Amino acid sequence: MVNNVKPSCAQLMITKNLKIEHVAPKDLKPATYNPRKWDDKTLADIKASISRFGLVDPIIANGAEERKNIVIGGHLRLTAAKLLGFTEVPVVYLNIADIEKEKELNLRLNKNVGSWDEELLKAFDTNLLLDVGFTPD
Repeated sequence: MVNNVKPSCAQLMITKNLKIEHVAPKDLKPATYNPRKWDDKTLADIKASISRFGLVDPIIANGAEERKNIVIGGHLRLTAAKLLGFTEVPVVYLNIADIEKEKELNLRLNKNVGSWDEELLKAFDTNLLLDVGFTPD
């Protein structure tokens, strides 16, 4: 329960039945409404991470018949995977027939990024922090 809001049975069913499928990147369709953008450095950083560790965070796509394969979350990871020549990417499908709910989830996935605990970051090796994209300031 978050903020004293109890999830509905439908919400619990959605998350309890998630499974990862492997899909050809060419079959996935980036959402035309996705407001998230990135620069070349961000793309290079995610490519480096994926090259080192693999694509460990699945793409979120719509599985509803009329919205099948529309990417809801993971546009940057999908772009990087295509550039790296992946023939399959991990995908979690959610059945969201309502495009407004699909858009809301896209925004929430992009917005819910959190912040950093500066004191804990100080305990990390400076070279590692720089390597993963932190700046010296």
